[in-house]
Amino acid sequence: MEIWVTILGYLIVPISSVASYFAGRKKANNDFLHNMQASINLLAEENKKLMKEVVELRKENGKLRVEIEELNERLSNVKTITKKS
Repeated sequence: MEIWVTILGYLIVPISSVASYFAGRKKANNDFLHNMQASINLLAEENKKLMKEVVELRKENGKLRVEIEELNERLSNVKTITKKS
């Protein structure tokens, strides 16, 4: 009976080491995936902010373009008036 306990003692150490290795490896992989997902989420939020800013700048650019056209039209009318005088 003692021999079986001794053999079992010698077998448990390598088996538990292998099990611990695989459990630690799985945890490391899960931690890596969790960190990657956190990075992706952060980048997605930054991208969302930048896209919103780009849309706002395009709207502002469109408004400025219209204003420039109106000012050019006024300027052409002023030139016409000064040429006639």
